[in-house]
Amino acid sequence: MIKMFTALCMAVALMAVATTTFAHEDSEEGGYKFVVGFLHEPAYEGEMNAVSVRVTKAAAEEDTHSGGGHGGMTHHEVKESEKPIEGLQDTLLVEVTYVPSGASRTMNLRPVFDDPGHYVADLIPTSPGHYRFRFFGAIEGNPVDETFDSHAGGGGFDDVQAAAVIHFPETVASAREVESAVRGAQTTAQQARDEARNASGATTLGIVGIAVGAIGAALGGGALIVSLRRRN
Repeated sequence: MIKMFTALCMAVALMAVATTTFAHEDSEEGGYKFVVGFLHEPAYEGEMNAVSVRVTKAAAEEDTHSGGGHGGMTHHEVKESEKPIEGLQDTLLVEVTYVPSGASRTMNLRPVFDDPGHYVADLIPTSPGHYRFRFFGAIEGNPVDETFDSHAGGGGFDDVQAAAVIHFPETVASAREVESAVRGAQTTAQQARDEARNASGATTLGIVGIAVGAIGAALGGGALIVSLRRRN
């Protein structure tokens, strides 16, 4: 029973790793490998998250093995592995774009403690949908300009999801929805004020017109009386 439980735990762990890997995007450019995505995926609006990028490059390592020949001779074997690139917080920036609106911001990267080659830029995504990460600057003196899109743009990492999909037991309006409702109410109120102002202005003009007309009629009547008196 214990062995079965252990095997099940290992299977679940492997599935979690596979899901995380699938939710990020890999790219190789100039000998460097980028693994890009949100730090926490799925990503939800209004929840603390971060841009995540891991940068490595292929490095040759020499492994010394005992030879089977005469005198215990040794030989060297070259093995390819990935070497994390450190210090990029000083030379690399990320531009985060919310594609539907075009809003963008350039952010600094910070290294993740005890995880060489891994960098993040903290953010709270406030709208669901398509995001784009552009990394630019330099890596080991080499210029870099790499762009990655979320799924909606054909990329490999998650779009931001609306927070309502994980609300329970009741769905609560997000800050974005509340702000939109407030803006709508403000716009409606402003339109009502403008209409009232226009109506008030029209009423005032009507009253002035009536008054001017009455004055004109009185003056005309007076002029007619004066004219008739002169004729008599």
